[in-house]
Amino acid sequence: MQIYEYNVPIPDAGFDSNAYLIKLENKESILVDTGPNAPQALDTLEATLRKAEVSWENIKHILVTHGHYDHFSFAAQIVERSGAQVWVHPADRKKLTIATENPFFVEAETVIPFLKKLGVQKNKITSLISEVVASERGFKPLSESYIRSLSNRTVLKFPGLTIKVIHTPGHTPGSCCFQLVEKGILFTGDTLLPQITPNAIFNIEGEERDQSLVRLQESLTKIRRLRASMAYPGHGKPILSIDPAINRQFTRMARRSEQVLRVLGAQGLSTFSIAKELFPSDSGRYHTWLALSETLGHMGWLRIQRRVRIRDDAGIVYWEAQ
Repeated sequence: MQIYEYNVPIPDAGFDSNAYLIKLENKESILVDTGPNAPQALDTLEATLRKAEVSWENIKHILVTHGHYDHFSFAAQIVERSGAQVWVHPADRKKLTIATENPFFVEAETVIPFLKKLGVQKNKITSLISEVVASERGFKPLSESYIRSLSNRTVLKFPGLTIKVIHTPGHTPGSCCFQLVEKGILFTGDTLLPQITPNAIFNIEGEERDQSLVRLQESLTKIRRLRASMAYPGHGKPILSIDPAINRQFTRMARRSEQVLRVLGAQGLSTFSIAKELFPSDSGRYHTWLALSETLGHMGWLRIQRRVRIRDDAGIVYWEAQ
């Protein structure tokens, strides 16, 4: 078995997404993620196929770590050339079958009451939604007939290799890690990254909308217990020491939560008000959405610790220190 990493630049992002080709003993090949639907995607993958000395027909399976554009949106073109099956957790499955990227909502109508509850002013809600819609990047959706579902502890057996699926929600509801059992290697997608802490993006359609960071922390603990020897992440270089990388994530999260508490002080503030204090710069793609998402995640974590409480006033949630 051999692993070939390749990197595809994400349009308008300034950094790459990692994808991996696993070549088995019989030349059958598995992709872990595909990278984004970008101009360089085809040439980069074809160069990797040549390096691995395999063909399109050798690609039998695509394992998707999570339903974000930069990790799966080239899958349909690969399936057209190879006939590969695409494996994804059911919670992220819908993302693969629609033609545009939108990491925050499917129907705009569903997000309006949610944004109101976060304290976003009525005159800003329309522009926030328009910002996401205007930034959507198109890609070819996958046919349902090629998609297979993964769940926690699913075991995929191949010649000379066993892959165990670990459901690690937090960054997205359907995020998964893939453990190469015989090798002690883990593919972590965006759940564990070498240098930055992934945004635990809120789930508009879920019941526990402020619990994405809590879920991410649980997933990091789950990864720690696997005792893998190394990890291949969705961005950045391979992680050769997993425990220190996880420790750094928890340290950053704790520091951010203390910063949140300092902003909150003795007053009651909405999620939107806290987010504006934490992230005053209004630049970058999805800036306000990501700021709201990170802020809400930390408020949910602090709520579980009973360090903050909720006060509802006229349909707006205000956070108060306990």
